[in-house]
Amino acid sequence: MNRRTMLTGAASAVAAGIATTLTTDTRAAAAPAGPETLGQGAFRYREIVGWGRLDRAEVPVEDCHAITENRDGHIVLLTNDKRNNIITYRKDGTFVAKRENRFPAAHALEFQVDARGDELLWITDHQASVIALLTPDGREVKRLNADALAAKYPDLSKYHATNVAVMKAGDFYISDGYGSHFIHHFDPEWKYIETFGGAGAAPENLKQPHAIYVDTRRGTEELLVCDRANALLKWFSPKGALLRTVAVPGSQPSNVAPMANGHLAIASLNAMILILDAQDKVVSAVGGEAPVYENGVLKPLVPFNATFNHPHDVYVDKAGAIYVAQWNSNRSYPRKFEPVKA
Repeated sequence: MNRRTMLTGAASAVAAGIATTLTTDTRAAAAPAGPETLGQGAFRYREIVGWGRLDRAEVPVEDCHAITENRDGHIVLLTNDKRNNIITYRKDGTFVAKRENRFPAAHALEFQVDARGDELLWITDHQASVIALLTPDGREVKRLNADALAAKYPDLSKYHATNVAVMKAGDFYISDGYGSHFIHHFDPEWKYIETFGGAGAAPENLKQPHAIYVDTRRGTEELLVCDRANALLKWFSPKGALLRTVAVPGSQPSNVAPMANGHLAIASLNAMILILDAQDKVVSAVGGEAPVYENGVLKPLVPFNATFNHPHDVYVDKAGAIYVAQWNSNRSYPRKFEPVKA
């Protein structure tokens, strides 16, 4: 007898004036199953269901392209909804503020504290290939338009910036992830220096370098590029020399977030968050089957559920919670996952 049959039978008996005693059935009385545990080993997570959901009429989203934390400890989301590009949350998921309507193809968001201690926002709009530097209250400090690279692109329609990485000294790098697959280097005065990467079959070439990240885990500044269409992670020197490559077959690496103890989280567009250890080995596939290495080589990673749709960016806070922004996911809000204690 299932729960529905039991309840129907009980109602009939009461209606007929017959005293009825229901026996306890632990299977029937059990609460609905909670969120699924995702990931493996020390990096397992459960979703906080409903986190970050807001009134769509008041605070809409389109694609959720980027997510990070500001120095006030708030989670900041970048969406390409033109009514509010930036949405700020408390870590419990409650709404703080919304603003911006200048970036119809808002795609990447980075925070930087400048020499005076001011917190600045770097925003990338991929359609216009605009890089804008803003103060937290929205004042535009600088803007780099596509024509700054006109000498490199006779046809500027071949340039579509997707991300920016900023060095400590102020040099910054732009990934042309949706255009010609280059990485462009600018100095702290926003003067163009050089270009590397680009399409091709050589090890240093790239195919859809979707994101770029300054990796300091080895004591120096290295540029980690998510070479998405090749399912590779590539590290370059600040001068553009290829340092090393890590294959993550079966994934679509899209963005990077630092974690404790030298670990990294990688948002994979095909429904996974990968956790890499300090040696760049995949130790957990959140939303995927457990990673398997044979003779030191990672076998293709396999997503196994529909928890994620298209993870476009990821952020990990000091408590180890993971926040995920998703592209092309039916206007869904960001999601938060808490670590499962051993």
